[in-house]
Amino acid sequence: MFRLLITLIFLCFVSVKSYAGSCPILIQKIDQILSESKQISKEQFSEIKQLRDQGEKAHNSGEHKESEDLLNQALRLLES
Repeated sequence: MFRLLITLIFLCFVSVKSYAGSCPILIQKIDQILSESKQISKEQFSEIKQLRDQGEKAHNSGEHKESEDLLNQALRLLES
């Protein structure tokens, strides 16, 4: 029973760590698309950049769910 509990706790920490690691990947993806795209208006660029910066700030403060939501919103704007 003790081993099961330790295993479950370990899995929780591993999943949180891997979840937190997706934020920098999303930031890099946004930066790459922004640098390559020439069809984005100044207004769109400003909105996407703001979402990206807010997502990075949330990631740095440990709010990974909020960060991922903001970064995915920026990606959706880029892909539309």
